Amino acid sequence: MKKGVFACLVGGLLSLVGCTPKKSMPAGELIKLSYTRNEMTAGYRYEGRVQQDSTGVFVLSAMKEEYGPLFEKRIDAEVMKKFRQIIEEERMYAYKESYEPLTNVSDGSMWHFDAVFSDGSIISSQGHNARPDGDGLLRIKAYMMELVEDGVQKPDACTEAD
Repeated sequence: MKKGVFACLVGGLLSLVGCTPKKSMPAGELIKLSYTRNEMTAGYRYEGRVQQDSTGVFVLSAMKEEYGPLFEKRIDAEVMKKFRQIIEEERMYAYKESYEPLTNVSDGSMWHFDAVFSDGSIISSQGHNARPDGDGLLRIKAYMMELVEDGVQKPDACTEAD
């Protein structure tokens, strides 16, 4: 009986100081990924997304350079494993849901990161004028830009309708 009371007291105290269990890396395979960044201007400063098409092939749509057009490239499961490895190495699974500056900032940059896994796990994090520690977001962006270097430019939505 004393152990149960003690455990309840410790658990209650930890919840008061904001101590929560550590998040862990999802067990499933990575099946979808996106990272975007924009300033207070129209359009994305950077956009990169990986998802499966109707045939089950992974397709990367990303910018080769900031504010540039989107390029597409088919990628395989090994590339998805590398993205998953970055997420694990950089502990991106432990990102907070939202990052905000301590002071009020009325302009600046915003970003959004999502990763979806085959076991149903989702990592979703965003921020404006603040970001998590580490190089996870930069490594994801750099790898996307490297991969899409020999990609094919995606048709512009405005010219498709013409």
